[in-house]
Amino acid sequence: MKTPMAEAYVCKVTSVGQVTLPKEVREELGVGEDDYVIIEKIGETYFIKKLQAEKRLLARVRERVKKSGVTRERLQEIVEEESQAVWEKTGKSLR
Repeated sequence: MKTPMAEAYVCKVTSVGQVTLPKEVREELGVGEDDYVIIEKIGETYFIKKLQAEKRLLARVRERVKKSGVTRERLQEIVEEESQAVWEKTGKSLR
């Protein structure tokens, strides 16, 4: 069995925390303008993948949030709280 070669890319982080994905990575992931990616942390390693069905889900959630009157700030707080809870649970299951 042949082991795949590791690839690495250097990306600069802007002053507002944005990173441009190299062209090769965008092409391989199949991402472009208006697409979303998810960054997952497993142990000390981060993984990036394209959101697919999740993109439609996010669009529907976004529309319902607009109609509900929840502020962007409150939504961000909820997302951060839930993300932290998921990461804590995931981290414990990996140990």
